[in-house]
Amino acid sequence: MSKSLFFRHFSLAGAIGVLAMPMAAGAADYDLSIPLDAPQYVPVEVGSGWYLRGDVTYALNDSVYDVRLFGTEADNNRFGGSIGMGYHFTDMLRADVNLAYIGDDSFYHDDGVDFASAENRTLAAMVNGYVDLGTFVGITPYVGAGAGLLYSKQELRVNSPTLGVAYAETDRQYEFAYSLNAGVAYQLTRNVSVDVGYQYLSAPSAEYRDLASGAVKDGIDFHQLRVGLRYDLW
Repeated sequence: MSKSLFFRHFSLAGAIGVLAMPMAAGAADYDLSIPLDAPQYVPVEVGSGWYLRGDVTYALNDSVYDVRLFGTEADNNRFGGSIGMGYHFTDMLRADVNLAYIGDDSFYHDDGVDFASAENRTLAAMVNGYVDLGTFVGITPYVGAGAGLLYSKQELRVNSPTLGVAYAETDRQYEFAYSLNAGVAYQLTRNVSVDVGYQYLSAPSAEYRDLASGAVKDGIDFHQLRVGLRYDLW
């Protein structure tokens, strides 16, 4: 390699080195990382505030179909039950939606002369609100009220030469109903509470036929004892 060619290569390498030095220094002066002020991830409790409930009910009062005709008494089933789902709005306020089977009545008589049969089924769909009155040694008393719909299906067949009556009818009703509630809940575990309460359920416009007189009357109500469980979904 000639001396002139060597110096040309050396000068080119030196120039590249000189140009690279301020670039390297500049790169060192700048922090290319971009700080991200991202909020911390907080897991959300799915279902927090919601609860499930199930109750067994017993009607304390006599049914409007508690009748005796031709020496035969009606069979009145006072037991019922309900299932529902609710939500805690605050530590004191909550509400739930319930589907309830209230009870049923049946009557059958056939002595070869007079024949009569009757059946009744009663259900309800209710929205109830409650105020929890504080917790003392795990026991929480509450009061509440609700509104909803009462459904009843009645079937009646009578053929009685003795009474001079012969007719058959089937009636279905959907009537407004309201409820008044009171009771206590006891917390068994973190998520499970047992609930014992009283409910007055009334459908003032619901009609029923008085089998003894044959007249149609208004107003059906129930005084119910309720025992059930609530399960908090959290």
